[in-house]
Amino acid sequence: MRAFLGLFVVPALMVAGVPGWAQTPPATPQEQMESQPEPGEHDTVTSRARPEYDPLGVRLGGFFLYPKAEITEFYRDNIFYRDSNKESDFVTVLSPELLLKSNWNNHALNFFAGADVGRHLDNTAENYEDWHAGFDGRVDIDRSFNVSGGFQYAEKHENRSSPTSQTGASEPVTYTEYGPSAAITKRFNRLSMRLGGDLTVLDYKDTTANDGTHLEQDTRDRMETEQNFRLGYEIAPQYEAFVRAAINQREYDNPGTTNRDSDGWETRAGIALDLGGLMFGNVFVGYMSQDFDDPTLKTIDGASFGGDLTWNPTRLTTAKFLVQRTIEETTLGGAAGALSTLFRAGVDHELLRNVILSANAEYENNDYEGISREDDIIALGAGGDYLLNRYLRLRLSYTYETRDSTAADSDYDTNTVFLRLVTQY
Repeated sequence: MRAFLGLFVVPALMVAGVPGWAQTPPATPQEQMESQPEPGEHDTVTSRARPEYDPLGVRLGGFFLYPKAEITEFYRDNIFYRDSNKESDFVTVLSPELLLKSNWNNHALNFFAGADVGRHLDNTAENYEDWHAGFDGRVDIDRSFNVSGGFQYAEKHENRSSPTSQTGASEPVTYTEYGPSAAITKRFNRLSMRLGGDLTVLDYKDTTANDGTHLEQDTRDRMETEQNFRLGYEIAPQYEAFVRAAINQREYDNPGTTNRDSDGWETRAGIALDLGGLMFGNVFVGYMSQDFDDPTLKTIDGASFGGDLTWNPTRLTTAKFLVQRTIEETTLGGAAGALSTLFRAGVDHELLRNVILSANAEYENNDYEGISREDDIIALGAGGDYLLNRYLRLRLSYTYETRDSTAADSDYDTNTVFLRLVTQY
């Protein structure tokens, strides 16, 4: 714990204490992102610069402020994600957002804040007010050495589709999630090293059942920490071999009758590739394990694998692929956790300069250790963005999601249609 806090505090002090940061703005400030390669090298259909449609931002000294607001209207035919007795509703979501982004030649410092305020037409008990705020930054010691860190705080609500969602609760469970992250990155010619860590605190709020009884949530409060180290070596131009090792600790404040505290580790070996604008990403294989303090909870272990690839077959089309296998925390009775495997694919196509079409598909398998429950979740979606001008854009999309579970009364399927208006400056 002390080692992790030190890893976060040192970068924070360095960010606060670096004088004379360059104030000369780059040519296109809205395109300058942390650690971004040369302009155009990693462009995709959705990230490509469109000067006539990109936000201008408001210059504030060495920063640019990007205000944004979205209003979304959606119709969902199964808002409680039930297998039977489905209930539909119209929902309006207002999402304001602010990004204050540094505009320096070296170093970076960004502040962000946003909210999602949801209002249901009929089921007003399902209304929610989520929000988040935080910062991240980077200090460039030299061209090959940097220190980065950040902090984020968020108030969220638990989706009714979650397996741990409280059945019979009169309203969604709300919780607080916050914590810092930090990393040190150094490159020696072809060799690169990265040491990182993050901490996440989760604090769930009690709620009530439909019959008015109290539903205690304190047994879900916990702190999760992870420390990781990555070593990479450029074996050939545009190809890097890497190994990564990570350890984690999960500590519950009030474990109750079952002590869910655990320690885990994971090792990976893989290849990161960067074929310029054609394809970039990484793939890896490894092994992972999570061991619980409570002897009644079985150790979860097995092969880990994953990767993400972005492919631009043409300037007008981008395809993205993601695979990941993780050990997920759960508070389902008798279950130690879930071995989760996710496959995701998506494609974006620029039909016109200001019309972007998209489609995506996702499959997730959650196999729970200690109980005879296994969930298969499939999600399919399609939509389109119409960029009216640099200040306004419209998005229309549709999503279908279904869950097939071995647990009784845990299947569901739902259809959702979204209409979103985005304003930005």
